Amino acid sequence: MNPKITTFIFDCFGVICDPLLNGWYKENRLKHGLIDENLHKVFQQFDLGILSEDDIVLYFSKYEGVNSTKEELRSEIDSFLKIDTNLSDVIKKLKNSGFKTALLSNGNSSFFERKIYQEYPEFKALFDDIIISSEIGMVKPNDDIFLYTLNKIKAKPEECLFIDDNKPNVDSAINLGINGFVYTDSNSFKNYLKQLGINL
Repeated sequence: MNPKITTFIFDCFGVICDPLLNGWYKENRLKHGLIDENLHKVFQQFDLGILSEDDIVLYFSKYEGVNSTKEELRSEIDSFLKIDTNLSDVIKKLKNSGFKTALLSNGNSSFFERKIYQEYPEFKALFDDIIISSEIGMVKPNDDIFLYTLNKIKAKPEECLFIDDNKPNVDSAINLGINGFVYTDSNSFKNYLKQLGINL
């Protein structure tokens, strides 16, 4: 029997938007032969709000072979920003159909304010609630951020579907009784919605 879903909780990077920092690193890892075993911790500090965008730019600028100025580096990172308009249309339809929609993102709110909200002014309107890790000092896949989100959006776990491209994040949500979907592309997600009996 399909769960009765009333609320959709979406990840941002890797789902609605292309991943920026990872995108830049992967491209330059190949170009410059970068190996950084510390990067996961650095990104986590950024997501927690301990490190700023400037800190990340400075961190990347110290890689061997990277000769871009800070301004050039920031532009290079920003260039990876791309919104999946197919998925944003699906989210809009879900919201207009009476479902509650929320964003739950590991990320730094300064980037949302500086770039996403400026380039995509309709982005905020896709969601009833936006929860960004740096603003609350919690990150996925830890339980606390999911429990915080459920409380903030006033939803029961069994009535929520959490959508993320990172399986460990989805697994954490499932362990708390939240329904989970590992995201790959908008078409497979639309097919999943049909399986739930949701036709947009």
